[in-house]
Amino acid sequence: MPRGRPPKPLKVLEMSGAVRKNPGRYRTRRAAAKKLPSLGPPPAEWTVGKDSNGRLAHLLKIWGEIVDQDTAALRVLNVSHRMLVKNTCLLQYKVERANEGYGKATSGDYAQIEKNLAKMGMTPADSARVAEAVRVPDREAGAGRPSASWGEYVG
Repeated sequence: MPRGRPPKPLKVLEMSGAVRKNPGRYRTRRAAAKKLPSLGPPPAEWTVGKDSNGRLAHLLKIWGEIVDQDTAALRVLNVSHRMLVKNTCLLQYKVERANEGYGKATSGDYAQIEKNLAKMGMTPADSARVAEAVRVPDREAGAGRPSASWGEYVG
């Protein structure tokens, strides 16, 4: 069932003056909107013994690829995405091993990876959607025109 348009980020509403005009409407969102810490390092259990365990080294490589892709594009991953990134790494490892001839990967594994990447804005179709959600208009760019540069990020 379609849920409709996602709500505008609170930072955009503050900059447009909507929060000043009707503060009661956004009271609950303001309380919930906290600056979340960054994604952080990979899980500690993956870093212990990575030199002698090929699986852990491979998982760390996949984690790094996801973080690098996010850093190069949108920079939206934060601590709330840790479990999603960890799950994606584990599934990607399973798929890559299956492609090498070890074990099997199901169509559900591929579908879940795609779904996870879409939630993080890392698919071509979803990157524009996530980019619009985190873009903050620049005050100097003029009324109604989004800026060409990235502003503050909403996580």
